[in-house]
Amino acid sequence: MEVGAGELVAVVGQRWEGKTTLLWLAAGRALAAEGEVRFQGVDFASYSRRRRDRLLGREIVWLDRKVSGLGLKMLDYIGLPMVMWRGPRRSQARRMATAALERVGAPHVAQKRPEELSSWERVLVGLASVVVVRPKLLVVDDLLDALGGTRTQQAGDLLRSLAQELGFGVLFGVSDIEAALMAHRVLAFEQRALKVLSDHSPAQANELPSSGDVLPFRRPA
Repeated sequence: MEVGAGELVAVVGQRWEGKTTLLWLAAGRALAAEGEVRFQGVDFASYSRRRRDRLLGREIVWLDRKVSGLGLKMLDYIGLPMVMWRGPRRSQARRMATAALERVGAPHVAQKRPEELSSWERVLVGLASVVVVRPKLLVVDDLLDALGGTRTQQAGDLLRSLAQELGFGVLFGVSDIEAALMAHRVLAFEQRALKVLSDHSPAQANELPSSGDVLPFRRPA
């Protein structure tokens, strides 16, 4: 399988079927025992641990239900990666975070702390952080489950819009097939193997300048 720039690919699976493990491999958080996992044409196994750590959070963003926030208000939490990279100053990072929250329709959470966020607001904060970082790949684990039909649809519309606008691929795991329908391609675990349930990837995805921004998963021969 592969995830191209501007594409949303969903992986459906219940607990213990391997969904989260697959996402960890896709994000470079773990290495495959067999086969290859490539990011921008390079096998993760050829990277040092330090190099993989540097990719995660910059070129690859991982989102799940956890928002530690480090006790920070969301305005500072979203801009924190930019400050840690010794890029813009704190004031500029705050301006970028403010613009990102406005882009996802959540300026009202700027002064909230993690424990004050609703499930929907956690999704919006996560997506705002993606707007700030502008990665090549977004990997999402279980964040979209249990949002409800209307919110799931809103999340899908926003994800598609951001992926096309910023040119990143999205690989997300869910246990609810309804939440997967927003994706261009849906795969499901069947006896611990992935099966394609639907594939209607947009033609315009091929027109994006991917420059090798593809993440294939190849089963060993």
